[in-house]
Amino acid sequence: MRTEQRINDIKNFLYSYHFSNGMRTTISVVVPSMVFAAFGELGLGIAMSMGALCTALSDVPGTIIHKRNGLIISTILIFLTALGTGLLMPYALPMGIWIAGCCFVYAMMLVYGNRGGNIGTGCLLVMVSILGESKLSPQLTLLHSSMVLLGSIWYATLALILWQIRPYLNVQQALGDCIIQTARYLEVRANFYTPGVNVNENYKAVLSQQVIVNEKQENVRELLLKRRSAQQGTTSINKSMVLIFLDMVDLQEQIMASQTDYNALQADFKEEDILEKFHTLIIEFTGELKTIGMAVAAGQRSLPKTNLKYEMEKVKQAIADITMKLPTLKERTRTIPLTNILQNLQDMAQRIYNLHRLTRLERLKDEAIDPKLELSKFTTRQKYDFETFKDNLTFKSHIFRHAIRVSLATVTGYGLGMALHLDRIYWILLTIIVILKPGFGLTRSRSIQRLIGTVTGALFAAGLLYLTHNGTIIFIVMLLCILGAYSFMSFQYTLSVFFVTPFIIFLLHFLHPSDLYNATQRVLDTFIGGGLAFFANMLLWPTWEHNFLPGYMKKMMVANRKYFELVMRAYSNETVSVTDFKLARKDTYVTAANMMSAFQRMLSEPKSKQKNASQVYHYVVLNHTLTSHTAALAAYSMHHGVHFPRPEYREITDYLLHYMDQLTLMTDPAGSTPAPPPPQVHAFDRLEAHLENLVHLRQQEINDGKGPTPIRDEMLETKQVHDQLVAILSLVRDMGKALMK
Repeated sequence: MRTEQRINDIKNFLYSYHFSNGMRTTISVVVPSMVFAAFGELGLGIAMSMGALCTALSDVPGTIIHKRNGLIISTILIFLTALGTGLLMPYALPMGIWIAGCCFVYAMMLVYGNRGGNIGTGCLLVMVSILGESKLSPQLTLLHSSMVLLGSIWYATLALILWQIRPYLNVQQALGDCIIQTARYLEVRANFYTPGVNVNENYKAVLSQQVIVNEKQENVRELLLKRRSAQQGTTSINKSMVLIFLDMVDLQEQIMASQTDYNALQADFKEEDILEKFHTLIIEFTGELKTIGMAVAAGQRSLPKTNLKYEMEKVKQAIADITMKLPTLKERTRTIPLTNILQNLQDMAQRIYNLHRLTRLERLKDEAIDPKLELSKFTTRQKYDFETFKDNLTFKSHIFRHAIRVSLATVTGYGLGMALHLDRIYWILLTIIVILKPGFGLTRSRSIQRLIGTVTGALFAAGLLYLTHNGTIIFIVMLLCILGAYSFMSFQYTLSVFFVTPFIIFLLHFLHPSDLYNATQRVLDTFIGGGLAFFANMLLWPTWEHNFLPGYMKKMMVANRKYFELVMRAYSNETVSVTDFKLARKDTYVTAANMMSAFQRMLSEPKSKQKNASQVYHYVVLNHTLTSHTAALAAYSMHHGVHFPRPEYREITDYLLHYMDQLTLMTDPAGSTPAPPPPQVHAFDRLEAHLENLVHLRQQEINDGKGPTPIRDEMLETKQVHDQLVAILSLVRDMGKALMK
């Protein structure tokens, strides 16, 4: 099993965007250096490679328009930065001002999102690389900058040609990754059915994985839905990917809809092996999803490996056996949660079989994207105007404060390097630029990861240089280091730095042979740069996450309230548009993931800055559970319909919505004092009495030997809705208590 898992992990990596991006970047960087080295001009080749490398950073997944515009802007700014840095190098004071200005402007480009931030980072890297050169004359500076420009153009041309050859590659890889991460989310939730599991601890893993799933879903939305305008001019591949993605989002809701009281479940069935059977069954589901994910990422077809229907029948029989042991109907209702979970899994299995078919482009003509679903509303629009930049020129903006920190830290590093007459000042600046992030937690973790990667990478490089001076062997290892560095850059930072360090040391070995000196100097400068970055983020207008948590909590509560309100309309015979419902669901997932991300960042900050950590985490878990119960109500109404609506549902809904409004006020420190929640409505008591009456009537029917009847159906539906609403009432009360603390 472990061997198969390792093979699948390797396949996932080889089919991933990370590896294809690493291959593309490696080719764009290596080819110019090799060509110019053949003509004895390795220095010019490296300058061209640097241009390609810095431009590659801006090439993040997105639509072809954003990709093209990003490459053009990056190419222009990189050339101007290289030219300005080269011309000012002989003059220390103007050079310091230039460094401060470049660092501020390019760090501020984070206001334009991930692509803007990466363009800024690429420009700063080319500035740092020019500083590593010997003092250049104006003529050599122009030549050097022109080679950097040529490298940028070379990479941009290569990237656009590859996109034309395989336009769907990035989308397939992102969608496949999203499916695999959703499978891992289901796998973590399967642990709730492990006998003796610590439910609270497992929730931490569930919430962490939900953050990852949400991030992957947002990536796919940007890549897939923006390129498909009003479903016009689409291909069968594009249509199948849209349908797969829509099914995946619905599938995540179904996964959350299996929410139940896991502690009660463990207590009720600890003497049975039914929970282990559920765990084994759900793991089979995750295996199918991973198979689909790998097939989508590779652009291949997938076939089911497990007969899920047969496996579910075995679990169904086990539930029936337990039910038959219980003497009365009231006791048998204890197994209703198990039946509901199994029913939910049956709905999920049907969706999984449909996903297999979609990968094979089967029955696409029979499948249709709901014309009422306005896909363009599910993507976010990023403004790339000067107004956005200007609006962030205030200390209220954490990006503005970050830009000032970067400027001051890099100028300090430059001044320190000049004062100490260090040979490799640019390594100090490189470390500061790469490590320094807007949040303290990420900067600290990056500092530690970079130090570990640099030290281990330097030891590896020093060891290889000690063992051999064979240029061919060293060059081959250097190529592998480049590939590793850019394949792991976005998701395994320590490993990426481990590969980057030998790459730079081997490159300097070919340019200026000094072997172990380069390795020790690299480690020393990394410690200096890392220390400056750490203290800059600690002392210069630091951004602490606890200041932003109330805002995230408020948004999460507002989104959950709207989602619950729209779901409950189905139980009052009201209509809701598909777009409104799915937008509310999306906002709930996004705000929950943002909240959890902020909480995780806070935990990486100093203990003194972790305000009310346990209470905040408890509140996050309660919110997640609230979303899951709402998803259960949504899934039931969509898959089964509401055949026995009750007037109590409307009263209970209004009561719970009012309670949630009070919770929203409590999350706003600047808001008015919330009024106490209204006295509980009697609708809960009436619904409870009605359910008791249905159980009594059904018991009489069983005594009379009757099979399925309308009373049985009404009892099951009322029991399902009643249990979910009672659970939500308990949750909002607990959330109120958590906020009061």
